[in-house]
Formats: sequence, structure tokens, C-alpha cells
Amino acid sequence: MRHLISIAVILSLACLFGCAKKAEKAMAPEEDIALAEEAEPEAAPLPAAPDDGVKYKKADEGGAPERGIAGTTATPTEEAGEIALPEVFEPVPEAEAADLVGKLLLIKTASLTTEVDNLDQGFEEVYAVAHAEKGLVVGTTRSVADEGYAFGSVTIKVHPAKYEETIRELRKIGRLMSENSTTEDITQEYVDIQARLENAEATRDRYLEILATRAGTVPDVLEVEREIERVTENIERFKGQLRYYDSQIGLSTITVNLEEPHAAVPTGYSFGKAVKDAFRIALRICIFLVQAFIVLLPFIILLIILVLIIRLVVWFFQRRRRKAKAAAAQS
Repeated sequence: MRHLISIAVILSLACLFGCAKKAEKAMAPEEDIALAEEAEPEAAPLPAAPDDGVKYKKADEGGAPERGIAGTTATPTEEAGEIALPEVFEPVPEAEAADLVGKLLLIKTASLTTEVDNLDQGFEEVYAVAHAEKGLVVGTTRSVADEGYAFGSVTIKVHPAKYEETIRELRKIGRLMSENSTTEDITQEYVDIQARLENAEATRDRYLEILATRAGTVPDVLEVEREIERVTENIERFKGQLRYYDSQIGLSTITVNLEEPHAAVPTGYSFGKAVKDAFRIALRICIFLVQAFIVLLPFIILLIILVLIIRLVVWFFQRRRRKAKAAAAQS
């Protein structure tokens, strides 16, 4: 009986203790909020919005969004006094992008491989395209393969503005087999060479001023003249590089490779061709042996002379030894 009473008392105390803990936790947030409200200082005024081309706005309740950067919208925020920043930025206008591309220095080159039924007719068609696009034909090649088909190439130069249009017209010639187009940006190299050229010209002018206004000894004058000559050579080299870049930038290069139809592999075995190839290989081996003999001839002559000298020395000592033995035998 006593044990039952003790257990009942312990359970009652445990229940009371748990209820007290729950009440304490429920009251804690309200006390924290009250303390935070008492301790919260007065909000400091926001700094003035910087004049950087972006408009800022205090978001009032029900306020309409205000325009920021061109083409953007500043979204009002929930709390008063917070700065509303633009979330979406408009891309660079097409006019500005075109102006940026126009300032780049680009070298454009292309290579096309085309199969034509007749090589001469293909050449005439390429010439016609170059003439229509105000281009220049700067080089041609023609060859005939062992299999009997003809092939060649035409190199033309056109204005960069006509580059894409010229390629479109050249694709219409024959049957296009391959095409390769590259664009190289040399803006950085060009600007760097221009800066070096300006520095070299300024250095040369200072040397010329020193040579004209200051008196010095003959060695000093010769040293200044040597420096002027060295700087002048650098100036001419820089100018030559700029002229080369100007020629590559001013005219784009297009190479058209033309070839007549031909079999990819030989159709059969040819005894005459095999004999011809064997004779050609034998001739190359003979030429190689003759060239090797000519190269090794000086070493062979030196080796023969060395062997003769050694042989002569050995003969001389042997002869001297035989004489000594003969004299000892007679005595």
C-alpha cells in the first residue's frame, strides 16, 4: 500500500513539472518580442541615392514601379525605406554592337574544295565570280595526276564587305566537297605595333636633336649615329608589319581548289606501272648511294692515309729490328 502511494505522488509531481515547462516556453517569445521592441533604436535616415544614371525609389504601399536604367523596372519592396534596384538589364543595342565589331581589325580567310566536270570551265566560273564581286585573282595552279584527272586552285582577294556574298556564289560552282573559313582578330597586335612605332620615332627624334644641338667627341657622335641607325631599322620593320596587316585587313583571301572527278582507288593491277615504280625506286637508291659516297669520300681518304702511315711506321721498326738481329748474329 505504501509503495502504491509513493508511485502516485511521484507521477503527480512529474506531471506538474512538465506543465510548468510548457508554460515557460510559451511565454518566452512574447517576452523576447517585447524586449526587442524596447531595445530597437530609431532607424537612421537612408543616404541619398548616388547620381550614377540609376534611379532609386522608396517603395510606398501601393506605389507604382519606377523606371531605372533604360528598359528596366524597379520593383517596389514590402518595407518602407528600402532601395529598389533594377532586376532585368537590357542587352547592348544592335547599333552599338555593330559599331564595336566595326572597330575590330579582322583577317578573314576561306578555303573551298569543289569537284567540277571540266577544270577549264571551273576556272572560268571562279574568274566570273571574282569579277562580279570586284575581286582580284592573285594566283592559280594547274596539275594533272598520274591517274589522268586534272586539278588546280584559284586564289582571289575581295573586300571584307563582299566576303560572305562571294563565298555564297562560289558554293554554286560544281559540287562542294569541303569548306573552311577562319577569322583572326589582330586588333591587339596592331595597336601594340603602333605603340612601338610611335616610341621608336620619338626615340629617333631625341637622338637627332642630341646630334644636332650637342657637341661631343667623335666616339660619342658615332655612338649616337649607330643608335639612330638601329632605331631607324626598327621603325622600318614596324611600318612593314603594319603595311602587311593593312593589306590582309583590307582584302580577304579565298582559295578555291578545283578537281575533276576521279576514282578513289586504282581500278586494277598494271604490270607496266609496277615496273615503272620499281625502276624509280632503284634509281632513288642509286642516287642515295652516290650521295653517301661523296659525303664519306673525305673520311675514306683520311682513313687510307692513316693506315698507310701506321703501316710505314710498323715496317720501319721491323726493318730496324731485323738489322739489329743480323748485326748481333755476325758478331
